[in-house]
Amino acid sequence: MHTEFSPPNEWRDDAACKDSDIDFFPTGPYDSPERRQSEMEALTVCASCPVRRECRAWAMGAPEIYGVWGGLTEQERRAVVGVG
Repeated sequence: MHTEFSPPNEWRDDAACKDSDIDFFPTGPYDSPERRQSEMEALTVCASCPVRRECRAWAMGAPEIYGVWGGLTEQERRAVVGVG
């Protein structure tokens, strides 16, 4: 049984990131070059993902506060919902 915060496997199975070695949960200061590089690599994978919308909707509804989800960084998701 899935809850509203448990994404069904149907869209996850088609995610471009599922077998990726890219770090979708970068750490460190938001303005550090290393973190921004990690985010850009993750966003590049998201850009061609066939389930980006489903992933983003799940992350926004959860809300998932860490990592890159659905083509949005942590800061971008906060801006969309008006937090921080």
